[in-house]
Amino acid sequence: MTIHDELILALTQKDEKRIVPLYRIVRSTAIKYELESSTYLPAQDKPDYTAPAPPEGIAPDIVIKFEHEKSEVAIEVETDMDFDFGKSLRQIKKYQRRFRKVYVIIPKEYERFVPLYKNEDFDVYLWTATRIWECMQCGNIIYEKRPITPKCSKRSCGPHQRLKGIMDTTFIEA
Repeated sequence: MTIHDELILALTQKDEKRIVPLYRIVRSTAIKYELESSTYLPAQDKPDYTAPAPPEGIAPDIVIKFEHEKSEVAIEVETDMDFDFGKSLRQIKKYQRRFRKVYVIIPKEYERFVPLYKNEDFDVYLWTATRIWECMQCGNIIYEKRPITPKCSKRSCGPHQRLKGIMDTTFIEA
């Protein structure tokens, strides 16, 4: 299990206010969603006479289909474990060619990149969460907000922790 998996789960389940965060982001409850839905980008017209390139596949984290519309939107979730703004931007720019709207959800600690995403016409949300870790030797539960694997408080245990989940997860519009 990864922090990315946990964030996707948190987006699709009711929070402590009994609201599904995904509904709040797309401002509708009349939706269906698909996870990691592979699709292809539309062909681009080439002014030269070269052979067409093979279709390029993309797979946004979440594809939202509105029940009363034909349009779809894409959501991409970025984590704090390997955040790379340039890589993220290149990826979601591809989504713009296929989807009506693209949302990107980034860690709050990288809020300084919001103006750069917005400059490219992306809606941005920020996430925060507390990670729940379990010591694999003694079963001790450890809570950590930072993207590090904590050490167990018991001296005899080694650095063998696994992510059990997240809590206090928030998604706020930037």
